[in-house]
Amino acid sequence: MNLSVVSFFLLLFLQLVFAQSNTNLDYDPPEPYVTHPVNYTGDFETLHEELERPLNGKVREYYIAAEEVIWDYAQHSGNVAEDQAVHFWIASGPTSIGSRYYKAIYREYTDASYSTTKPRPQWQGLLGPVLRAEVGDTIKGVFYEFEMEGAVYKDATEFSSVAPGGNYTYTWQVYPRAGPGPNDGDSIVWGYHSHVSENDIYAGLFGPIVIYKTGTMDQDHISKEIITAILGFNENISPYLPQTLAQLAPQIDFDAVKSNRSAHALFRRANIKQSVNGLISSHPEDLVLEADTIYQWHVLGWGSVKDLHTITWQQGQVTLFDQPIRQIRLMPASFRTLQFKIDEPGSWQFGYLYGESAIEGMIMWYKVMDRHEQE
Repeated sequence: MNLSVVSFFLLLFLQLVFAQSNTNLDYDPPEPYVTHPVNYTGDFETLHEELERPLNGKVREYYIAAEEVIWDYAQHSGNVAEDQAVHFWIASGPTSIGSRYYKAIYREYTDASYSTTKPRPQWQGLLGPVLRAEVGDTIKGVFYEFEMEGAVYKDATEFSSVAPGGNYTYTWQVYPRAGPGPNDGDSIVWGYHSHVSENDIYAGLFGPIVIYKTGTMDQDHISKEIITAILGFNENISPYLPQTLAQLAPQIDFDAVKSNRSAHALFRRANIKQSVNGLISSHPEDLVLEADTIYQWHVLGWGSVKDLHTITWQQGQVTLFDQPIRQIRLMPASFRTLQFKIDEPGSWQFGYLYGESAIEGMIMWYKVMDRHEQE
């Protein structure tokens, strides 16, 4: 089966902010949009100066492949008691698959041999590779096609698929309009996902792109980044549902699910997985923050019209566009970069902390340690 990567969402969405090679210049001119007026003021002067700079940055190359995995939404949930509400969404039974599903996810490799995957923190969950670049850089993404057994993109056209064993290289130039503005901090987040089918995202094929101000992409900045994707995975329409049912759910009472309205409703409800980075009520050991330190917290909203989420931090100071906020409202395909600082050590929650999605597990814990504790 061919697993498509050519119709990567970046090709469709980010061509609005990145200039691709061989792109019609009528749609993405390299020159500034307007001539320089006599009296530019404030931030407009800064913006115009950036637009006039040549794109002479580095070439950032990424080797990425889509891989079929058995994903466990509850891998960092700890011991969930049966009387906890979230237990319904991770337990298996006659009308519930449980927490383990077949998925296809993007993973990054160290080089073109595709023999060694790059290490990644636990808290990133099933997020695809973080594609990082500075304004003025060029991103080259080399996508490789492994032989797969799943049902993703079985009807993909020749244009939208890469043959097993083949690869395709994308080239994006990072223009200033893709980077952070005056009140965004040093970086800003965008999102990508496979876009052959509207249901591809529920297979797990998505990830973030972080664009930095020129000269600010270094390990110190990267170490002070948190990236979280908010999504209710609708496994009912995932292309991997048939494979999951056939191989991971022998306990399902198919007769009841098909013929009994109540059982059918329970089955469909249990297949909606409210998550942060594909994890339900997660306690990742490596999401450890340093007190009194400013972090760039990138948040990506995915899903459908039903995925309207109010996201809150249990503890900490959050700012957006230099303004303090208590929470943010995310819509599908919306991306936000916030500045986050916390002074009080302890373990705290992030996500949909109030309402039904909180009960269903759209929560991730973060641990805050005093600087002296980490030394």
